Amino acid sequence: MKKYVSTLMLIASVCTANLFCACSDDNSTEISEEGIDVTQQAIIANYINKVVVPTYKSLADAAILLAEDCQDLSSQAKVNKACEDWISARKYWELSEAFLFGAASDYKIDPHIDSWPLDLTQLDVVLKAGDIESRIDAGTAGYGLLGFHAVEYVIFQEGSTGTVGNRYRDYNSITNEEKDFAKSVSEDMRNQCIRLEAAWSGIENIGSTKKNILESEELEPSLNYGELLVNAGMPGNAKYKTQAAAFEEIIVGASDIANEVGNTKIADPMASHQWSDVESPHSWNSVVDFADNIRSVRNAYYGTLDGTNAALSVSSFISKLDKNTDEKVKQCIETAILKLEAMPKPFRNYIYADTDAASKALIQAAVDACNDLVDALDEAQELITK
Repeated sequence: MKKYVSTLMLIASVCTANLFCACSDDNSTEISEEGIDVTQQAIIANYINKVVVPTYKSLADAAILLAEDCQDLSSQAKVNKACEDWISARKYWELSEAFLFGAASDYKIDPHIDSWPLDLTQLDVVLKAGDIESRIDAGTAGYGLLGFHAVEYVIFQEGSTGTVGNRYRDYNSITNEEKDFAKSVSEDMRNQCIRLEAAWSGIENIGSTKKNILESEELEPSLNYGELLVNAGMPGNAKYKTQAAAFEEIIVGASDIANEVGNTKIADPMASHQWSDVESPHSWNSVVDFADNIRSVRNAYYGTLDGTNAALSVSSFISKLDKNTDEKVKQCIETAILKLEAMPKPFRNYIYADTDAASKALIQAAVDACNDLVDALDEAQELITK
């Protein structure tokens, strides 16, 4: 990802040439002429270039493949590939949810492509009318008819019985109206995912094919969010007036998704006992979704995509403020991932009042681990805001 590092540094004219040489063995602080902590700026740049941008690039690439698949669902092999590419795109989206601030929030991309439950009543109307494309173009489709879960509804099997891993829908059962629906919705989702990549890396860095798509759909981002974040604390940066504000944004983004996993994604369907309240209910991908959400927290905190802790990481920044808090966050991240992966699968089959006690205990342990992580991240946030 060196291209993105150099690009961001060139775009950000205020960044110093020795940005990535700022860390010294004596843990001293180097301050730029503009009064910016150079090491902190390097940590933020690493977060952008080694986590945010590559995650969104992978998401956009996978969404492009999924949209291509949904152009033709006329055989079982083609439906199977669409399902596999949906799972791939879904993974990258879930791995991005620790940084839903910025473009995902400002452009309302998060609700646009990841709202659930589906509006099944309106979906029936749209399928009969065959007008989803015109609704998307007019901006009247409604989030309950769009995104991952709308495509999931078409290409995966329905029902609460079956074998995990055998969820791909029989292509003969997909109606022409559903095929047209999946085609239009997947293209719309592709466009939004490309917009995320462009908004963080700069539209000039996404390649001509992606750029042309955004231009044709008039979806070019108006801001470069990577530039804004790396320039936190610089004169004229109204969004991030201090570097502490940038670190707080990163920590809050991580805390928010940890809270959502435990107290919304898991707790809500456990309380309602309604399978439609489960995220990714048709693909049976829910538990994978949850664990990948916490991996997104780990990636954001460690500054890598492979579970290792980078020298220039948010973790190193928090450790400098308080080592015990940093260790607590790291332990809570790993524990939450383990507890989530231990949940019974598929989750949609274990949300009912008569679910056995052992399964309920595993689910509650996952919720508790997520809440412990929220508490640890909140402690880290308090260190930043002191």
